[in-house]
Amino acid sequence: MSVYQTSIQAFADVIDSQPNLFTHQDWVELEQIRGNLPDDNEKITELVEKWLKLESRRQLFQAYSQQLDLLIPDFDDGDIEIGRANSKSSASPDKPSESCKELLDNTIKKNSPLSDAPKSQPKP
Repeated sequence: MSVYQTSIQAFADVIDSQPNLFTHQDWVELEQIRGNLPDDNEKITELVEKWLKLESRRQLFQAYSQQLDLLIPDFDDGDIEIGRANSKSSASPDKPSESCKELLDNTIKKNSPLSDAPKSQPKP
């Protein structure tokens, strides 16, 4: 798994495991991001990390950083920049990865209280 894929997975894990950390405004912005996700994993990672760097999202950024540490334990706790320690992926950045884009899209849709997607409800 590339550094970018790992970063996207870490963010998706935070959304899945700690949706209560996200404010209503965060969900509004995530829904906007979800509708405009690029195809390139590097660009998705840059978008997510830029979004997380706002001071108001410090707790989200910490949760993301901790999850990334679990997935990539070899890097130090410096600033997260393009994955960790400004490391670059060996994967071609021009090659779109639908799986990461779909992962993030589906994770946001599944967890967002604003999503139109019906939650799995038992049928009467």
